[in-house]
Amino acid sequence: MLKTFLILIFVSIVSFADFLKIGDTLTPFNLPDQFDKVHTISSDKYEIFLVSFAKETSGKVNEFLKQQEDGFLDKNKIVYISDIHTMPSFVTSLFALPKMRKYKYTLMLMYEENKIFPQQGEALTVIRFKDNKINSIEFIQEDESIDSIFN
Repeated sequence: MLKTFLILIFVSIVSFADFLKIGDTLTPFNLPDQFDKVHTISSDKYEIFLVSFAKETSGKVNEFLKQQEDGFLDKNKIVYISDIHTMPSFVTSLFALPKMRKYKYTLMLMYEENKIFPQQGEALTVIRFKDNKINSIEFIQEDESIDSIFN
């Protein structure tokens, strides 16, 4: 119930917003993680947003993160968000969430359609903030290395 309420608040805030662009500031919002714990997402706390919109891209990010040390996302001020709104709810609850709960990192979940993050097909969206403003937006295609984000 709380999750539904928070999602409705998020959707109502971003429903009238355009996709984020360079120079924009981000109004903090809440998203649940894979354990249904709600987190405030803000550019004060995170400098890099990784936003995945496709299963293949998520798999690629997950493989990359499995190889990193514990606390990698927090140490680098990164938030990883996965858009799962098209996933059937029974698949989410029976298969996806149990798998996600085994991850050694926190994964934020978007249960509603994306209305804020720029998207380019199935590419991973990488948004970088500097002084609480969007400094850059990149799209990492499926055939590109995620390591390139950190070089």
